[in-house]
Amino acid sequence: MVVAPKRQYQVEQLSKPRREVKPRANAKPKPKLARRIKPVILVALGFVMAFLVVSRHATIAENHQQILELEKKLDQALKQSELLKLELAASEDLRRIEEVAKNQLHMDYPDQTQIQFVELPEDEGQQKQTEVAKHQETDIWDFILRLID
Repeated sequence: MVVAPKRQYQVEQLSKPRREVKPRANAKPKPKLARRIKPVILVALGFVMAFLVVSRHATIAENHQQILELEKKLDQALKQSELLKLELAASEDLRRIEEVAKNQLHMDYPDQTQIQFVELPEDEGQQKQTEVAKHQETDIWDFILRLID
């Protein structure tokens, strides 16, 4: 059997390259706090803007609901008004008045024994107006007569 000769290998251990630490002149330490706060502020700003948009839409929806309710009330009021107009037109009819008086109020025409005639004195306000008119006429005629003379 043939055996291969043993060879010796030279194994060099490679040393790990060392990093050289260079002193930095005027190196500004980056503020880590500012880097952490900036995204938080942006997210908070985004939430505030989203809240404003949603609250505005909620206000618009509430106003729309109020408008719909008011329109329903207006329609009901208009229907009620039309019914009252029809009822008023029907109540102006003399036959309808007589029917309501007899049937609902149980009224009837008076007998001859129930009728009494009363004489009322003349209205004093009407007498005063006629006296004032007569007095004014005499004053005007007197004035005209004075101008002629």
